[in-house]
Amino acid sequence: MPPPLPIPSKAAIHALRGIALGTSCAIGVIVEDRRRRISTLKTAVSNKEKLRSAKQFHGMANPAALQLDDAIFVGDELHWHQLEDGYKTSNEYPLAGRRRRRNSTQYACLEAEAAAPFEPEDTPESSSPPTTTAEPQSSSPQYTRRNTAPSLNDLRRPPTFPQTRINSVVTDPYESSQKGKTTTPEQHSKTAGQLAQSITRILNGMDEERLSWALNRFLELSQRHYSSKHFDDEWIAVSAQLSKECQEKGKWEDASEVLSVTVDAGPLDEHQFYAHEPIPIIEFWLRQVDESGRCPDEAIAAASHLFLARFKEKPTMYPADIERIGRQLIALNLQANNSSVVHNIYWRVLSHGENSVDFTGSAIQELSKYGDYKNAVRYFLLNFSKMSPGHGCYNQTIDCVISSVEGLKGWKANQVLRALGQMKSPGKGQLRSRWLMKLLQAYWHRDQDFPGSVAFFGEISSMGLLDKIGHPMGVYRTMVEISVKAGREDMVRSYHDELILKYPDMAGDVALKGFVALALAKAGDWDSVLDAFTEMKALRCGQEAEYDNAFVMVLKVFAETHPVSEVRDFVSKYSSVLGVRMHPYIVTLVANKYGECRDMAGFMSWLAYCSREGLALNSSLCNAVLHNCRTKWGLSYPELQLLYSKIRELDPTLINDVTRRIMSQAALSVGKSTGERKIKIVAVNRLAYTGRTTNRRDVYEAMNQEMNSGRPALAIQIYKRALQSRMPSCRYCLRLAVMAALKNTNSGSNLAMTLIRNAHQRGGDVNLAVSAFIRSQLDTIQATPNDALILIRNIISRFEAMHVIIDSAVLTHIALICTKFRHHERAIAMCKLGADRSSSKNLCFSRQSIRVLLTAYTQLLDTEGMKKLIDDLLVSEYSADRPVLLYLKSARRTVQKYGNNARANALLNTIRHGIEVVGSRRAESRAEGEMISQETLRIMQDALADMQNKKMPVASQNPGGKYEEAHHHQDSNESVDASRPVAVEV
Repeated sequence: MPPPLPIPSKAAIHALRGIALGTSCAIGVIVEDRRRRISTLKTAVSNKEKLRSAKQFHGMANPAALQLDDAIFVGDELHWHQLEDGYKTSNEYPLAGRRRRRNSTQYACLEAEAAAPFEPEDTPESSSPPTTTAEPQSSSPQYTRRNTAPSLNDLRRPPTFPQTRINSVVTDPYESSQKGKTTTPEQHSKTAGQLAQSITRILNGMDEERLSWALNRFLELSQRHYSSKHFDDEWIAVSAQLSKECQEKGKWEDASEVLSVTVDAGPLDEHQFYAHEPIPIIEFWLRQVDESGRCPDEAIAAASHLFLARFKEKPTMYPADIERIGRQLIALNLQANNSSVVHNIYWRVLSHGENSVDFTGSAIQELSKYGDYKNAVRYFLLNFSKMSPGHGCYNQTIDCVISSVEGLKGWKANQVLRALGQMKSPGKGQLRSRWLMKLLQAYWHRDQDFPGSVAFFGEISSMGLLDKIGHPMGVYRTMVEISVKAGREDMVRSYHDELILKYPDMAGDVALKGFVALALAKAGDWDSVLDAFTEMKALRCGQEAEYDNAFVMVLKVFAETHPVSEVRDFVSKYSSVLGVRMHPYIVTLVANKYGECRDMAGFMSWLAYCSREGLALNSSLCNAVLHNCRTKWGLSYPELQLLYSKIRELDPTLINDVTRRIMSQAALSVGKSTGERKIKIVAVNRLAYTGRTTNRRDVYEAMNQEMNSGRPALAIQIYKRALQSRMPSCRYCLRLAVMAALKNTNSGSNLAMTLIRNAHQRGGDVNLAVSAFIRSQLDTIQATPNDALILIRNIISRFEAMHVIIDSAVLTHIALICTKFRHHERAIAMCKLGADRSSSKNLCFSRQSIRVLLTAYTQLLDTEGMKKLIDDLLVSEYSADRPVLLYLKSARRTVQKYGNNARANALLNTIRHGIEVVGSRRAESRAEGEMISQETLRIMQDALADMQNKKMPVASQNPGGKYEEAHHHQDSNESVDASRPVAVEV
């Protein structure tokens, strides 16, 4: 039978009742007393940390570490340095896991006692002086320490502090004994050896926490004794021993911290570094995965930092895993946008001197994959082109190099061609035909320099590369295409005849005949074009795609100079008579022509015709047309809504979420301009407001609607909730969130910067958000010129520290701000940097760049710079641009105010020359436009007259006014189409 339960006494019951029914005042007193005691303890801990962190407490100071860097420009490369509030460390990467140690309960208790040093037992056998206050004195030390947490009474006792002056220094006994004396090298070696022996004795002890004590001791002595000098050999040996033992115990973060401290202390011998067994530590960091399934940026930084340890001499050892780890680090750092680290890793692997052809090829492939085209081409020219790769690595790497040259619009195409010709290719030395064709096209697209392209083709022939490819006729066909685009009819015939002479089988090549037809179309010889397509029709078997593509090229030329009705007849004729298949591009081109003249009825009839011809209409086509009608041709919202309704009536499946979003944005823009914020074509997904959807389009629409409704805080809240629901990275949502944050005039800048930094750490694309942020910050600058320049430098430095590439348009905007504050040299440098970012050799890569450079050279009276600018302008696409002509005239008026002096007169003559050439080219362009306009009106009037003449006999035969049409496209809608342009003319 269980014992009876104890019954509380009446006194205990009364006491409990008194506590439970105490007054609110008593409870408040208790709570206040508790808060005061907690505050006192926090103050004590804070004071202890301040004392320990003071340089007087440790007896050391590093004045160089406390200096601040100024925000300066360094040369023409524009290296920006941010003004920091604290000192800069020598470590480029924040080491993940570096922290103040609290590994053991004993050490935590010691920290609670204001880091009071533990004392060893007295051992008469030990005759050597103590090394530090915390150093054990025997091989089996017995420490006097508190093994339990402080009691409640101890916490309630008011804290006490030792009576120590602030300026007093707590130092090691060796420092005290040697203070005021000159330390000889022998004495220093003896001291270093004793310090190393103290760690060794701890490691050789029997205590369970010996490794934690040794780690804490090592880090403390490293900071105290080696803060201003490199580690000696004895101390590095201790570091290696600690690293190995931490790895054996599975304490990978501790092993990484030990190795990182040693690496930061200075350059090492190679065998000393590998004595730490760094490869497993690096692999530990590479195995880390965050909640999104990718390696965290902190882990990537830690692994890269250890991998890039500084050596005293060129590495000679070649560990088996160095290439594999190098590949992983390159891929991960490219994902994290750490391009500078990638190059250091690349050269570190190559510095071992082994044949790293596979590694070099994989590095080039990764660089091309992540868009670093310039370095991919550079590494090919520097290293890979001088190696002897295998067949698979060779083909994959050259493919990536050619794609990189295309991405850079022909940058270094000549050098790549020469390196490709001199390179020892595997197998029989065969090259792929498409490589030469793509290089030739990329060179043409670079500057559209036809003489240079001819010379490039001649170099291909002289190097004998045409004999190394399996399809040399494709290179000749590429030259025919370039000649057509350059408008050189004589060269088209020349290359065509030479190709047919060398390769007679090419006479039946439809693609080649298509380029010849394109040349005839540009010359306006449409009868010859019809004959060419009639000939191609008989040869199209097996070349249907080339046949259709040839018609698309010709149709594009025809549509530039003919009205929509003739374009539609042209398509109908070639599709019905010559068998040209309907292509999505054809549908879009004709639909855009209807949109230009705002003929919605004709547009719907065109869609119906395409549907009858068997072309399956899709929502992408209709969405593209709706988008162009809204953004390009400026249709009003009622017109756009009418078009939307007709498309839905034609086929409801053509309407999807994208269509509704386009209409919703159109409605919101109308409401924003008119002040009516309640116009909506479709409600957004309400789940975006509660964070229950990860659809980026839904989140973007919800944020956009709230931004247009004047509720930026709610837009930020929607974005944060979506991120908490693990929405994939979206650069458009981030840009909206940054713009919403900048609406707050108080702390909007800090919030926007936090959003960008967090997105960048997750590996997202932040370029759009950075551009919006910088533009907003620069447009609101209100400061003196010098302060404005410092602010601009700091803004750029913040993003360069994050390895964010700033867009060329933003750089030219910064240059414009620099001109407003009269920093013209900086403005010129910014424009040159923007040209480099846009991969353009021409300084006139944008209107804003031309405007900034004209202003800067005018203010500096830089005649040479102005001549270079005018030369670039005359070969750019803005050589007949009206705004550019206005910029030149404004610059002329400014120089005329400088008076009569030699520099001003020389600059004025240069500007006048530019005005004359640009003005004459603009006059030619306007004359051509007027001629085309007059010819178009004449054609439409003739078409209207022919139509009226055809209707007259039909009307006489049909007294009731009813008649039947001969063709399906000559319906009432066609008559409306033909009459609309005339109505516009009247």
